[in-house]
Amino acid sequence: MADEPLKLKFLGSLIEQLGAQLYPSATATIAELISNAWDADARNVWVEIPLGQRWKPSDKIVVVDDGTGMSRADAASRYLRVGRKRRVELGKDKTQGDRPLHGRKGIGKLAAFGTAKILECYTVSAYGESTSFRLDYDSIRALDPSSDYEVETAQDQSPLTAPDGSSIDRGTRITLKELKSKRAINESQFLRSMSRRFALDTTEMAIHINGEEMKRFDYPVEFRFPRDGRPEGEEITVANGWAEEDIEQGRKVIWWIGFTEKPLSDQSLQGISILARGKMVQNPFLFQRSQGVGGQLGQEYLVGEVQADWLDEGADIDQDRIQANRDQLQTEDADLDEFMRWGRKRLAWALGERNRLRVNRVADHLDIDSFKDLIDQLTPEERNRMRRVVLAVSRIPEIGVDEARSLVQSIVDAHSDTIVRGMLENIDADDPEFQTKIWSVVGQFGLIDARRNQSMIEARLKAITELERFVRGGALEVPSIHAHIKTNPWLLDPRWDLLDDEVHLSDLGIKTDEGYPDKRRMDFLFALGPSSPYTHDQLLIVEIKRGTDSSGKDHVVSADEISRFQRYVLAAYHSERKATKPLRVTGLMIAQDYTEEADRVKQDLESGGQVHYVFNTWYGVLRETKRLHEGWLAVTSRRATAREEEI
Repeated sequence: MADEPLKLKFLGSLIEQLGAQLYPSATATIAELISNAWDADARNVWVEIPLGQRWKPSDKIVVVDDGTGMSRADAASRYLRVGRKRRVELGKDKTQGDRPLHGRKGIGKLAAFGTAKILECYTVSAYGESTSFRLDYDSIRALDPSSDYEVETAQDQSPLTAPDGSSIDRGTRITLKELKSKRAINESQFLRSMSRRFALDTTEMAIHINGEEMKRFDYPVEFRFPRDGRPEGEEITVANGWAEEDIEQGRKVIWWIGFTEKPLSDQSLQGISILARGKMVQNPFLFQRSQGVGGQLGQEYLVGEVQADWLDEGADIDQDRIQANRDQLQTEDADLDEFMRWGRKRLAWALGERNRLRVNRVADHLDIDSFKDLIDQLTPEERNRMRRVVLAVSRIPEIGVDEARSLVQSIVDAHSDTIVRGMLENIDADDPEFQTKIWSVVGQFGLIDARRNQSMIEARLKAITELERFVRGGALEVPSIHAHIKTNPWLLDPRWDLLDDEVHLSDLGIKTDEGYPDKRRMDFLFALGPSSPYTHDQLLIVEIKRGTDSSGKDHVVSADEISRFQRYVLAAYHSERKATKPLRVTGLMIAQDYTEEADRVKQDLESGGQVHYVFNTWYGVLRETKRLHEGWLAVTSRRATAREEEI
């Protein structure tokens, strides 16, 4: 007898990958349901969702639209067919009402299972035929591959109505039950996130959330481009606060880039979101821009949007440039190379222009003559020196007008102090860039501490400058960078205690999977003990890579190097698990760039698991070490005050 033919079977658990894992948030779920309403040519969609409170077992999410609805045949042949290529089947990428379609892969309907275990649908077609069905997440997951899933009838058969009680002749109601989230969803963050996901014409379809019509995404900014400037020598037109230009092959992009006055507390807002056909297709990002020191200034203030409808054109699945979850571009697609280059170029210009405008704004508000009563008491030479102080202060990155005025005022007020005058003379003798760095630290630490610790501040700034020279100059990890970090471990984080460097795993009693001590060495071993200098609760394993190669290009780390680093960290983790009081293990790698394969490995490690992994750049280290010193000094001051009170 001939062998049975081999068959490809699909288990019900596939729904986990296509639903729960692709759409892990309520925001993503609701966005897909709103897109379904758009594709149904709805004029309105109403969302009722519990916000600002922990979800109870009885809570539910209800999404109602007044679109075309579905007949029983429509539900069977369209909605209940997972993976239906709607655009291919229709032979076009427009709805019946001539709207650009959002749906493409036929899996967005499973987005509900990222938020709930039960989906109920009640729908009325344009001909008045009502249909309902109920999908159970757990039942589908347990489905035998040889069986189809037979849907049940929805429990709620009540007529379609809007939240105000008015009847709806046709449309669809989706009810999500047995909600999964265990934490309250912040209302303002949810509404802001939803508004950023859509740029739909409200005259075509209005989105209502908990009784309020959702407004178009807008955020107060200090600078907004193209309003406050545009790149010179580029063919750019401006309309309604947006810039419009063509990139390769006549592809049009419409954009604005803004910078807030204060850093964005919600990191999910930072970056440029990409929209196509009125819907976000890329979460806010930086176009995979390299993280240079100068280029980083302003990124935590950055917000903006780019509209590029061509990203989601066409019916053929092979033309799709958007990942399955529909909120990330397939950035590795060569067809997007020019778009990504354009984005990095515009972003670099905007960051540079914003920093220039910010410095000018501070300088415009720092008039040394406003301190006239005190300035009149100075000699001509001292007045000129004070003017140079004002200029240096105005160039401090990210300093605001009020902070700059306060710093200059404190310097002027303390000028009569002999030590301060000597400090001014010493700083004034240095080059302008170094003066700005000195005054930045003076502003962070406070003038009195600066007077006491001027030599320490200068030494530390020079150590930071030396590290930057090593990184930019192509210095090798060993001996240059390694020795410098060993001497100045505070460069990486002032809270860390350096336990040892060039540590053999075997010295710690750590064995590899084969059971033999590993003779290889980790670069550094740190411990973090925030409660007491005698008790550590976190073990940090640090691996450093050179910043640049001999030609000045960023050094690229391979996947093998990351895997070797992972083995070190895992070995320490498994060793700690055997301890009575195991330390929390964290792995930190500092490198500038990665191969494509290494970047995938890095992203997998960063996404979570048994061990926490952190990947930073040398430029990020250089920036953060200045910021962290302020917190370090505050802790030291509190301890000193406490000791004085005890005495």
